[in-house]
Amino acid sequence: MNNVEILPLIFNLIENFFNSSRDALERAKIARYNNSVQKSTDLNAFSHCRVEVQASIESTVFSFLTIEATINYIFFDTLRGHKLRGIEKWLQQKWKRNLSVYDRFILLIDYFAHSNLDDFQHLTSLFSEFITFRNRIVHAMPEEYYALVESFPNENEVLLHDVESVHVQNREQFPVSRLSSETGRINCEDAKRGFEIMLLVICFLDEQFIADFKFTLSCGKGEQKYMRPRDIVASTDVRYYPKLCVEQFVPEDFKKWRMHKNQLNPT
Repeated sequence: MNNVEILPLIFNLIENFFNSSRDALERAKIARYNNSVQKSTDLNAFSHCRVEVQASIESTVFSFLTIEATINYIFFDTLRGHKLRGIEKWLQQKWKRNLSVYDRFILLIDYFAHSNLDDFQHLTSLFSEFITFRNRIVHAMPEEYYALVESFPNENEVLLHDVESVHVQNREQFPVSRLSSETGRINCEDAKRGFEIMLLVICFLDEQFIADFKFTLSCGKGEQKYMRPRDIVASTDVRYYPKLCVEQFVPEDFKKWRMHKNQLNPT
């Protein structure tokens, strides 16, 4: 027992949140496919796609939690093992309670990373809109819609022609991400956009801090494989934000270091 040593450990929730987001996204895709031939004919305009909406919201929230967990993990892992001073002490005190997720992201990059966020305005705009989108879900308020309906002689039946939000001016609230501006219309497309935004933000952090994140993905027949976020993005069939290339996220000094490493150890 004299040789027993106490070591600090960080409990990492990143992969748990990522897997939950991915699984919910798959359920949303299946629900959308199953509902593709259905049409709502009652005043509850969204009842026919309830499963899709539920899974899409679940995926969106877990995508956001994946980003938040990644930011927190990198911050505390970066501080671990060396003496804190100045702003590092202040950040550690404020991190858990007094800083928003966006503030933490900005401070993490500005103070510890190797790149200037001014060079990644498209990424920060996507992330900012995704935060607003997520906040609208978790702090939800009732929404009103105008329904254009045609009544039948039978009072219990109506034909629903169109539904429009009372708050039409909000439609352009997310001009960069193109996420839905109406909570009642959140669907599989929003979940897929949120999932890609999550992957892009994690790719950026992964490259800035050489975190070497890997996620477990199913390959079918019970087999699994580990993939880096950048490889998951590269394997995506449809990209919503092709303007962002993962190679852009790699700092120049890291590119030179990797090139030198590959020259010394060719595969």
